[in-house]
Amino acid sequence: MGRGVPGGDPAALAGLVASDAARQTGRFVFHVADERWEWDDDVFAIHGYRPGEVEPTTELIMRHKHELDRELVEQTLQEAIGDGAPFNVYYRILVGGAVRNVVLCGEGQYDDGRSSGKVDRLVGYYLDLTPELEAETTAAADAAVAASAASRDKIEQAKGILMLGYGLDADAAFAMLKWWSRNRNVKVREVAERLIQVAREGHVSHPGLRRLLDALLDDLTASRAARGNQPD
Repeated sequence: MGRGVPGGDPAALAGLVASDAARQTGRFVFHVADERWEWDDDVFAIHGYRPGEVEPTTELIMRHKHELDRELVEQTLQEAIGDGAPFNVYYRILVGGAVRNVVLCGEGQYDDGRSSGKVDRLVGYYLDLTPELEAETTAAADAAVAASAASRDKIEQAKGILMLGYGLDADAAFAMLKWWSRNRNVKVREVAERLIQVAREGHVSHPGLRRLLDALLDDLTASRAARGNQPD
C-alpha cells in the first residue's frame, strides 16, 4: 500500500471515473492549519452518516479505521502534509458492525504561490470498493474474463497495474476494474485495455518506484552472484 499515484497525479485516471457513482466515491478537503475536514454528502454516506450528522474530525476519522490499518493511514497523511506529494492508500473502515474497503487518493495544495514544504490542505477522493468485493464470486469473475485468453491476459495485466499503483490486493484490483466498467458502461476488457495503454505511454511510472525496483533487482543479482550464479 504505497503512496505512489500513477503518473504522480491522483486524477491521472479520472477520465475513467464516473462522476455520478452515488455513495461509492466522494470528495474531501483537509485544512492543515486548523485540522478541519470537509466531506461531500457521499463521503458522509461511505462512513455511515447522513450529510451533516457529525463533524468530520481527525479523531472521528481514525476511529473508523481498522486498527490494523490505522498506522498506515496516519503515516500516509503525515507524509503528504509534509511534502505535498500525491498519495493513495487502500485500507478498511468500520461502519457499525461492517467493514468497508476503500481507496483514499489525494495530493497537497499550497497558498501564496508556494510549491514545497508543508501544505496548506489535502484534497482528494474516497472510492468505496465494498459493493464490488461483496458481489464477487468465482462464477462472476470467470464470466467477466471468459471471452478469450487474450482478454484474460489483459485483465491480469491491468490488475497488476492497479495492485502496484494503488497498493491493492488482487481481489480489490479486480473490484476497481469492475467499478469502472459498471459506472462507465463499458466492458471490463475495454477498461483493462485503456489502463494498459496508459501504462505503456509511461503515465503510471514513478521515479521512487523505479528506484525501489532497481534496488531489488540489484540485490537479487548480487545475491545470485555470491552463490556462484546458481539458479534457484
